[in-house]
Amino acid sequence: MKNSRLQNVGNIVSIFLYVFAVIGILVMLFLYPLTKIFGIHYDLFIIMIYPCGISFIYLIYQFIKLFETLKINDPFCYENVTRFKKSMYCANIITIFVIIALFISIFKYNYYSLQLKVAIAFIAFLFFCFSVCFYILSCLFNKAHKYKEENDLTI
Repeated sequence: MKNSRLQNVGNIVSIFLYVFAVIGILVMLFLYPLTKIFGIHYDLFIIMIYPCGISFIYLIYQFIKLFETLKINDPFCYENVTRFKKSMYCANIITIFVIIALFISIFKYNYYSLQLKVAIAFIAFLFFCFSVCFYILSCLFNKAHKYKEENDLTI
């Protein structure tokens, strides 16, 4: 009963992640026309959204694959270690491009508000913290995978 509940939660989260990935892809495809429709000036600040968006969509893909290993009841496999490492790299890419966008908003475009600049700095800090968490999780899952292999060999 408990395992089926976990699988149901995994299925629901996977569906949400698929929906978010599709929405992200659509936003990436139609970002330029949307800026024209809403009269937003297409500048370097908006261009920084593309590498962040691509990295974020790949991050969602890694989470989808992570939940698939939970569905088959094998969370401590080596693939999850590599998924967390890839997620760390994606979070680092997002952090770098958000910091670049922050510097662009500070030095090139003076018409962005201070609140927006603080929000951008917070997002950069948040994704840096995510990358550290993903690195720690990859190390933990690597140890768990090694312990699991040793345990399988002793039985």
